[in-house]
Amino acid sequence: MPHFQTGEVPHGFAFEDDGTLIHYKHTILLAVPRANQSGTWGDLWLLFGSAWGDVKLGVSTYDGTAWSGVQPWDVPDNGPRTGQKLPAGTEKIAIGRWRKTQSDRLDDNPVSWLIEYV
Repeated sequence: MPHFQTGEVPHGFAFEDDGTLIHYKHTILLAVPRANQSGTWGDLWLLFGSAWGDVKLGVSTYDGTAWSGVQPWDVPDNGPRTGQKLPAGTEKIAIGRWRKTQSDRLDDNPVSWLIEYV
């Protein structure tokens, strides 16, 4: 049976357009049961949805040994949810808004995250 968790991505840019960190206060850290392990939990999927504007997010996962590095995710307003299955062993996920260009000012539109274990 699938299990779900959901929440909002904080307002404010966490990353510049080149991917450098502005400030961690604009991120959210999700601690999750280790992903894609045989037994209790199974596959972990991370999905995002946006409204009133396209958004770019930076996402990094931690597998108990190292962080993956911040990867850009484009989340369209007028399109389906964006998501993917996370790597095996993922136990922490850091998420923040990524400035698309120096002139990007859309840092407060609604963006939600969804975690699904299947």
